[in-house]
Amino acid sequence: MKSAFSILSLMLMTLVSCSAFSKVPSADAYAQCMNRTKLDRLNCQAGCGMIVQQCYDEGVADINSQIAKLNEDINIKNGAACASFVVDYLSEAARMEVNVGKQASNLVGWVGSEMALNFARQRLDNILLIQRSCRTQ
Repeated sequence: MKSAFSILSLMLMTLVSCSAFSKVPSADAYAQCMNRTKLDRLNCQAGCGMIVQQCYDEGVADINSQIAKLNEDINIKNGAACASFVVDYLSEAARMEVNVGKQASNLVGWVGSEMALNFARQRLDNILLIQRSCRTQ
């Protein structure tokens, strides 16, 4: 009985921690694409990787679009200091992503694409953080 309770507790904690620490929005473009193309990927005979790459590309493009809109919003509604900080941050992030991307291209698998998606998500989170902090000033 005690071991069953322990197992049940462990399963519940795992479930809660996975949902609590998941940074992936439930409706992001990458997840939508992966859901939309699931059957295509399962039934694929050739070029299957191109389907997955398309999903990574859609995810990054959607996030970049959100960042561009936020950047415009910050330029319009917040002070020059915040707008300048966003430009500087995006410039530094782009430089770092290019350098890391060059190294990731030497690795096998989806590392480069996964990192590009993660970097885009991180940029979006950081721009949202900047926007929130600028609103409080």
